[in-house]
Amino acid sequence: MPFCAYCGTPVNAVSYAPCPSCGNPTNGAPRPTVAASTRTNAAILTIVIVGVILVVVAIVGILAAIAIPNLLTATQRSKQKRTMADLRAIAVAVEGYASDHKAYPDVKDVAALSGVLVPTYIRTVPVLDGWGHPLRYESWSSDGQHIDAYAVGSAAKDGSFSRESLREYQSAATTNFNEDIVFSMGSFVLYPEGLQVQ
Repeated sequence: MPFCAYCGTPVNAVSYAPCPSCGNPTNGAPRPTVAASTRTNAAILTIVIVGVILVVVAIVGILAAIAIPNLLTATQRSKQKRTMADLRAIAVAVEGYASDHKAYPDVKDVAALSGVLVPTYIRTVPVLDGWGHPLRYESWSSDGQHIDAYAVGSAAKDGSFSRESLREYQSAATTNFNEDIVFSMGSFVLYPEGLQVQ
């Protein structure tokens, strides 16, 4: 009588057929390997991929939440600095004109300064601020005889001046990108300082 090679149980025939007692081949052949379920592997792979994607999306979201406000503030700050540089350049040209003519240019706006200042005192007169809004120039006489004062300004981010005339501004520092920037008589009257608010 034949016996199972694994457990010794009597069997009808020794072959690759499984033993009724232990389930192994009765002839002693190696046990058959059980193939892993393809569905199980696919499900695990899908779960892992979805988990990785969710983690990546969360990280990108956190980085965007940190970076975007800083980028917007830096953009506004650069427009502000460019505007201040343009105002200072116009003022330097106006001061140069005044030293030669003993009076500041008597024109109504920044565009009219081109005919007076270019090319002797400045190569080109900026007419728009960093935000694309028109700059303003005013000149006036304090004694009623000759033009002895001037101011040049920008309406900043919001594009609207808070005063009717540039000579109405008092010397102060600003902390908001919407507040005007004014340069008069060799220095900034209204200027940005410190942390700026959108």
